[in-house]
Amino acid sequence: MGNPVIKQQLLGILKAIDAICLKEGLSYMMTFGTLLGAVREKGFIEWDDDADLMMLRKDYNAFEARCQGHLAELGLLLDRSERVPNVALVEDPSIMVDLCILDALPKKPLHRKWQNFELKLLQGMMKKDVDYAQYDSVGKLLVFGTSTLGKFMTDEAKLKTYMRISQRANVGGADELFMSNGLYRFMDIPFKKELVAETVRLPFEDLELLAPAGWDQVLRLFFGNDYMTPKRENYYAEI
Repeated sequence: MGNPVIKQQLLGILKAIDAICLKEGLSYMMTFGTLLGAVREKGFIEWDDDADLMMLRKDYNAFEARCQGHLAELGLLLDRSERVPNVALVEDPSIMVDLCILDALPKKPLHRKWQNFELKLLQGMMKKDVDYAQYDSVGKLLVFGTSTLGKFMTDEAKLKTYMRISQRANVGGADELFMSNGLYRFMDIPFKKELVAETVRLPFEDLELLAPAGWDQVLRLFFGNDYMTPKRENYYAEI
């Protein structure tokens, strides 16, 4: 069972983001368990204590440029210090809504593979306080090597490099997008542009929040064809 107090605080952040985006003419979309909860439960999944949104790069950049004053008035802040930016409570930054960013995928397969390799390498370099127990022997060696390599760059330099590589294909008019600041597994999921080109509003607790018009296909990408069946373990689809 999730924490009801945290859920109410998250709802307040979601409501604020929705209002700011509406005022500024920007778009966002529910994603991951937040989108699944909206479709299946019309709100939070019972055991969730977090919330996730995604934005096209152009909307995120505009949100970052215009939101600071709006957020400050509401006791919120935009934290851009990590790979995944978030909107958090000023009084308790651990209560936050993550913002996942969609960038264009390179058209050529070789360029896709190289970009994917660079970003995954940088993710390893960004790791701190690694819990090696979750990895097999090969994974432990890879994480140790990349995290050690990352000590030779500042956090700011690694983040700037990551952002630059993520946006490399945005000027090419690609037909597919990817979640550039997601975890390893999510960077391997291509989104057809038409899935997220338009949005619809879906009930979420006492709010109505934006979802991708292609929400059914997006949920199938993340959770498999049986996404309406509640599962607490093995939550995401095999990729």
